[in-house]
Amino acid sequence: MDLAALTAVEQKALLEARKVSCRELLADCRRRAELTEPVVNAIPTVHWNTAEDLARRLDDDPELLEGKPLRGLVTAFKDLLETEGVLTTAGSPVHADRIPTTDHPLVAHLRRCGVVPIGKTNTPEFGKGSHTFNPVLGLTRNPWNPARSAGGSSGGAAAALACGSLSVADGSDLGGSLRNPASFNGVVGFRPTTGSIPHEEFVDPRTDHSTTGPMGRTVADVALMLGAMTGLEVPSESRRQPPRIAFSADLGDLPLDPEVEAATTKAACLLSEAGWEVTEACPDLGGADSCFEDLRGLLQTFRLAPLLNDMRVKSTVRYEIELGLSLTAERIDRALATQTRIRANWEQFFTEGGFSAFLSATSQVQPFPVGLEWVDEINGTLLDHYTHWMRSCSRITVTGAPAASLPAGFTKVGLPVGVQFSAPRGDDVNLISVLATAEEVFGPMPSPDIGSLSTLKTETLPPGPLG
Repeated sequence: MDLAALTAVEQKALLEARKVSCRELLADCRRRAELTEPVVNAIPTVHWNTAEDLARRLDDDPELLEGKPLRGLVTAFKDLLETEGVLTTAGSPVHADRIPTTDHPLVAHLRRCGVVPIGKTNTPEFGKGSHTFNPVLGLTRNPWNPARSAGGSSGGAAAALACGSLSVADGSDLGGSLRNPASFNGVVGFRPTTGSIPHEEFVDPRTDHSTTGPMGRTVADVALMLGAMTGLEVPSESRRQPPRIAFSADLGDLPLDPEVEAATTKAACLLSEAGWEVTEACPDLGGADSCFEDLRGLLQTFRLAPLLNDMRVKSTVRYEIELGLSLTAERIDRALATQTRIRANWEQFFTEGGFSAFLSATSQVQPFPVGLEWVDEINGTLLDHYTHWMRSCSRITVTGAPAASLPAGFTKVGLPVGVQFSAPRGDDVNLISVLATAEEVFGPMPSPDIGSLSTLKTETLPPGPLG
């Protein structure tokens, strides 16, 4: 039995029943990683010996795992999270040699939940951008087609899950960094209600749209991880009664890749055929784009202002800092007022319509060639900013609501396409049940061709944006 091919829920059940050991699960995940990592580069920093020592201790003393929600499951932490004794670069030359002496609170919490960490998943520099490459740890490729992007900023986590190298993974999301790579790699990425998972730093909650969240191969795996991250009971049962949802593939006016639009529309049709009540309707998100960009810039200034003139940092990061520093009090107040209005519209939309969830496209594009730094054109519409192709996610971010990408199909050339489900603020558990019900309709997601990946040579593949 290949344990790496099982879901995290299945792996946990075998571990709890002591039908397999932590070392056996780790060994199978290691075999997957060794087959795929030379090409995919999803987990560029690994520490197998440390992981094997921990797995051995857990096997020798099973009481160490009693009551642990993630007992013995294999993971790797996003390279934005400080991890004691492990290289943590944030993908930046500024931190190329940084080895923290303490754990980020989420890392410490997941350790207490019983995970066996094997290293760090790759991310763009400081998590900025939805294409995972950086000058320190290189490019992460899409396991479904290594000439295509794995998305980002949690691209390493999503690609590693698709390969079976990890049981579960953490990610983070500001403008789509959990949802976009989940769509590109055919896994599930869940952005919780903003503020439901605590930060390690103080930032005004009105201006901070970022959150950590769970990723997994199935909805049940994500529910397991979400429960561990929040301490809440998160059941993953599907609904007995088909949900009533609203649907707008393009949020009213966004350009979409034709195949993405077709896949999203097909998903809505499949749900309707399965008995769901699907109504074409879209909440009023007017002003969300400028609101998001201004508050995002303000957040980057809080976090990264000292790096403004550091030429080691990529230009798009410096641009975000410059934007934040240029904001006037009037402009910030206007962004906050817009956010308040949008959030009120959002709640009213669900209440008046009686909707359980809202269905839309996760990403506006399919996985794009790795040589592009960012998408500057969609179906004839030119884009002038490196985040504008992610507005299908960032508009939902402004609502503060929970949102998730669920695998729903493939393009004509076999690239995964996810669809985005979102819900009222605080309705995270309900959204999980909607996702579980939709997952039953869409069917199980297959895995990439691991055998083919293992035979590829990176020198035969197109280079990333940095060559």
